[in-house]
Amino acid sequence: MKKNVIILTHGWTGSSAFTALISRAGYWPGDSTVAKVDYDTFENTELVALNKQLMKDIGYQGDSERELISEALVSELANRADRIDLQPYQSFIHRLNQHQPWIWKDPRLTFTIRIWAQLLDLNQIAFIILTRDEEQSWITSNQRRHIQSRTFTRHYNQGVTETLKHFLHENEQPYLAFQFEDLQLKPEQTLEALNQFLDASLTMDDLKAVYSKPLYEKSKGFRDKLEALAIYLKNYRLRDGRQTS
Repeated sequence: MKKNVIILTHGWTGSSAFTALISRAGYWPGDSTVAKVDYDTFENTELVALNKQLMKDIGYQGDSERELISEALVSELANRADRIDLQPYQSFIHRLNQHQPWIWKDPRLTFTIRIWAQLLDLNQIAFIILTRDEEQSWITSNQRRHIQSRTFTRHYNQGVTETLKHFLHENEQPYLAFQFEDLQLKPEQTLEALNQFLDASLTMDDLKAVYSKPLYEKSKGFRDKLEALAIYLKNYRLRDGRQTS
């Protein structure tokens, strides 16, 4: 049987496109997935709800999208798992395993994957770490009114990615790493790497079925950059991480 897939990411990395693509190889995203105004996130609705509850259970009171993340923080939160009842989470995995192979994608896994790891068979999971070009990420965050400096964007994304890599190294788990731009600029090579890693047979037709924007170019151009800069300057006093930006 194929391994299940977990995509680990800091968010706004095109992970919805990756998840939709991989789902076409027979990976189950869930009975229902979270839908936003302009796209389907392909995040398992029950997983998202359980991750929110789990973060509450371990006492996380910060803003996961607007504050810098460190290994010390996520490790300290994970150590609180022995205080909570993990049975609801175990039951979810039991139900989920009836639909193998499945795929998970939720940026909140940055905080919860160490706890889920106590309940999952990690050797039956193929991990993918997904990041994004720094400038493209900065443009997207500001267009979505998460006002950030380039410095904050870089530190936030790197902080999340390093904690995720540390988790995988600590548990001796191999992984495949991509930037979203790999799928946009080098689709054939990216599909080949995915197929080899997952023992799948995804094609360009599969990619075009889930990704409607032009290939061989980045999704954010010069006009997007100017718009993001204008938004950032107008809302400078409201920027994320004002103490570090």
